[in-house]
Amino acid sequence: MSETSFVVAEHQVATVRLDPNSLQGRDMAGVPVLYMPVKLQLLPGGQKRDVKYTLLRLAGTLQNQPVGEFARFEIAPLAAEPNATPFDRQHDAFVTLDRRQIGRFEDARAESDARFQIMLSCLVSYPLTQRFEAPVSSGSLDIVVPRSHWVDKVLSAWNLSKIKIVEIKFAGNAASESYRASYAKVEAAEKLFANGQWKQTLAELYSAFESLAKTFGFAKPDQQFFAGVLSSLHPVKKEKVKLSLDAFCDLLHLGRHEPKEAAEAFAVSSNDARFALIMAHAVFEYITPDT
Repeated sequence: MSETSFVVAEHQVATVRLDPNSLQGRDMAGVPVLYMPVKLQLLPGGQKRDVKYTLLRLAGTLQNQPVGEFARFEIAPLAAEPNATPFDRQHDAFVTLDRRQIGRFEDARAESDARFQIMLSCLVSYPLTQRFEAPVSSGSLDIVVPRSHWVDKVLSAWNLSKIKIVEIKFAGNAASESYRASYAKVEAAEKLFANGQWKQTLAELYSAFESLAKTFGFAKPDQQFFAGVLSSLHPVKKEKVKLSLDAFCDLLHLGRHEPKEAAEAFAVSSNDARFALIMAHAVFEYITPDT
């Protein structure tokens, strides 16, 4: 549950909460909408908690570091008044998006959890003095929506594409010493991908397999290396797998050496890098011994 507050009547008495797992995607006449059930708690203000006020409007902007501001919303009109007994009132926020905004956000998300911040502002009236204030929140609502929830409950409703989640075990620091350096290079490749460095992503993934091959005494990740790593497989299966993985590493090698013939046709794209990154995770899961 993410939480922030407003200073109203000289005290922090207005609290806004949002559960990231409550977010949902909605399709309203073909328009993608992000539904957010915002929880609002209003306590009386003033030093003696006797100042009455009315919340007329709550608005927010959605932003994150790679993209910047990508959406706005407003909950209005409101006529919410404070209550001496703390309790949360739900107000539904509907954030209208377009496919360009979603595309920018999804490119930055790069198949990870959905992360963004919500900066809030509000409009408050004081009926007794006929005065208005427009405070801003003391901080942002820091939202982290798990990837599975984002794909299942948000993206799926927008009908942008058919996205499937495949669970892959990635040992990372839990891997044996001989595999640990290679896992670190895969993680470095993830950062390169997030920064849009497609060719470098492939090169770093190749380096991950090359590092592992050298650990086992092979010059490069070729058929001999994979045959050695997969020595426990049935010979027929091992033959098929070693050929497949050798060809995959040839693809990764394009990150270092693009062919001179019609090199422009071999420019590494975001789809190439995404495919390589997904495959590398799956391959490392397949060849890493059970711990």
